[in-house]
Amino acid sequence: MYIGRMASFTIACRCGERYHVDDTQTGRQLACRRCGNRLEVLRPTGGPGSEAKPARKVRIRRTARHHKDSTQTPYTQPLMIPRTFRWRVAAVLAWGYLGVVLLVAVALWGLGDRTTLGTVLLFMGRWVFLLPLALLVPLVGWLRARHLLPLAIGALIVLGPVMGFRTGWRRLLPAPSGDRVRVVSFNVGGDGVSPRLLPIELDRWQAQIVAIQECGEALTAAVKLLPGWHVHTSRDLCFLSRYPIRDAAAMDRSKLDRIKQSQPDEPGGAGYVVRFVLDGPRGPIRAANLHLETPRKGLEGLMSRDVRRLHNNTDIREIESRLAREWISSGTGPLLVLGDFNTPVESVFFRNDWGDLADAFSVAGMGFGYTKHNGWIDARIDHVLASDEWHVDRATVDSQKLSDHSALIVDLTLRATPPRAASR
Repeated sequence: MYIGRMASFTIACRCGERYHVDDTQTGRQLACRRCGNRLEVLRPTGGPGSEAKPARKVRIRRTARHHKDSTQTPYTQPLMIPRTFRWRVAAVLAWGYLGVVLLVAVALWGLGDRTTLGTVLLFMGRWVFLLPLALLVPLVGWLRARHLLPLAIGALIVLGPVMGFRTGWRRLLPAPSGDRVRVVSFNVGGDGVSPRLLPIELDRWQAQIVAIQECGEALTAAVKLLPGWHVHTSRDLCFLSRYPIRDAAAMDRSKLDRIKQSQPDEPGGAGYVVRFVLDGPRGPIRAANLHLETPRKGLEGLMSRDVRRLHNNTDIREIESRLAREWISSGTGPLLVLGDFNTPVESVFFRNDWGDLADAFSVAGMGFGYTKHNGWIDARIDHVLASDEWHVDRATVDSQKLSDHSALIVDLTLRATPPRAASR
């Protein structure tokens, strides 16, 4: 509000206190705030400086009518308390997600094929651990953006240790001098691949060694007629080599059969393993083609709440893996193991039995390397393993989907100088 122009003057109390008043207060009494004396407001007359001067237009600001203890407006409280609460919620969500995926990674690598939980984690669609991010990222970003960092770290853990993403940076390194060899491992799914397609695929792969699993009768008959290849077939395994096959032997399955017969729930036990000695460019090359038992029978038992069946199936698979490794390890020279292991690299017994060999895709692959496709579930269970005499140059999963498996194509270099000799 504004006060118009009016004459103002000053009156003084006998105690010396002065008060500024205007014409509107003339004739009224004023109590002195110092001594309490009652003063009558009278307009001064005459004398120098007695003329009243018009007052300036003064803007009077409204003041708070509340006590100074209540100076905080109701707007400050909703801004501070909910903000702190939102920050706490964001921290719990972000760090909670990171903690969960860390536990999943530890359980996967530490308990895979050792406990029921670990085995389920091995063969489930691990991409499900990325789904919470669809809700958490926008929510945490709205609550407090700085807590997006734990979510980003959690996503990297899921993509890397959990889902198995590989950067393939080693393929950028120069390959050593030696002989270049390309090998292919492919589970054709029985008669899922037409024999007429096989020559076309072989020409496209340009490989020197091809290991086929679940090789049906029609395909087995077709590979024996291929010109320019040295071929060996045994049960559902077909092996093709540009190098002459000097020796071939299949693993004795009698131990597995006895164990299988002792289990009333038929936990499985294929155990098809054949080892070879090839006349390579620098001497004998040891190679193996294998197809080990699937965990499907055990997981089916778990679906019917028969945990014992899952454990029996896991025991059979572990025995198979150990026997296969012992069978293949005989002899000396460069070693290549190709086949459908039906086991991911995170499995504890896979690492115990085969960990001294280089997994080609783990070394020089890029991406997830899934070779088994089952609806929403993909898994990397087909492997090419190589001894130290080999340098893995590149590993790729074939883009052609000819069966429920994809072919694994690996380029290697047989070192001109063995690693042990070079280190002396």
